[in-house]
Amino acid sequence: MEFRPGPMLIAEDRSDPIVNPIEVARQGPTPAMPTAEAITALRAEPRFREAVAAVAANSVEYYRGRWLAHRVLKDRARFVMASVMLGLHFSRRDDVPNSGLTSRSLREICVGAGLCSGGRVEAVLLMMRASGYLERVEDSGDLRVRRYVPTQKLLDLNRNRQRRALAAVDMVRGGTAYAAHVCDEDEPERYGRFLVALGRGYLAGFRVPQSAPALIPIMDRDVGLPMMMCIFLSSPEYAVFCPEKLRNVSVAALAQRFNVSRVHVRSVMRAAESAGFLLRNEETAQVRVLPPLVEAMENFFANGFLFIESAAKIVLAESA
Repeated sequence: MEFRPGPMLIAEDRSDPIVNPIEVARQGPTPAMPTAEAITALRAEPRFREAVAAVAANSVEYYRGRWLAHRVLKDRARFVMASVMLGLHFSRRDDVPNSGLTSRSLREICVGAGLCSGGRVEAVLLMMRASGYLERVEDSGDLRVRRYVPTQKLLDLNRNRQRRALAAVDMVRGGTAYAAHVCDEDEPERYGRFLVALGRGYLAGFRVPQSAPALIPIMDRDVGLPMMMCIFLSSPEYAVFCPEKLRNVSVAALAQRFNVSRVHVRSVMRAAESAGFLLRNEETAQVRVLPPLVEAMENFFANGFLFIESAAKIVLAESA
């Protein structure tokens, strides 16, 4: 859903300092929304599955080490919020009052887009400060403004994840070097513009799960997405690319891997079975992946790959 301004953003007083900051973040080229034809074409590339397996396995490892974040905010909202936060930060301009990453702007965006409540935004900001991902900075112009800046810890984490994602796109394309050019640590300004482009795309309404709507109810379950990724990677199409330690998708293994109860794992599996994604054998504990799950996950990753590729193209064109 595209961001729609809330009451605070459409105040009658056009000098209201909160009117401009989000519009600043939206200015400039926006990544193209992937089409169904483009997704199908990308899935047909010879190394697409190898690239997807690499990103999915890395994502599972990322989830394992950050179980608290999953309790505070669900997968879909967290993906979008992270990009919007960094986009706001890097779009800050000295001549625009209150631009950058402020609690008020982030709250208005998340509530306006239906991502989460304002209270949940505050909880995420608090958690990220406590975890060393954000720092609060004082605004000498207005003590009411709560501005945040990402720490190097957060920037390194995101850069590494996006470098892997862009490297997967490079693997599929075969003749590009997006990862090296966009995520070059010696080019922080270029990387910042990449984050701004991603943020613009999310403000315009892009969502990775748009291409796989059947996954959304499961993504909204606690660690539903990483569980589906593990099961997906155990399929015959992907097991050859999957690390052996991730191939065990028994209830006990998934519960231990993601620090959730076996009851919860069974509940998520039942939902996936009802969606036609898998078949379970209660007696043998075996899980059989069905074609609809492979199709949904491939559409999910293809949509994400095309989106970040479009953002990378924008940044590299600006640098040419």
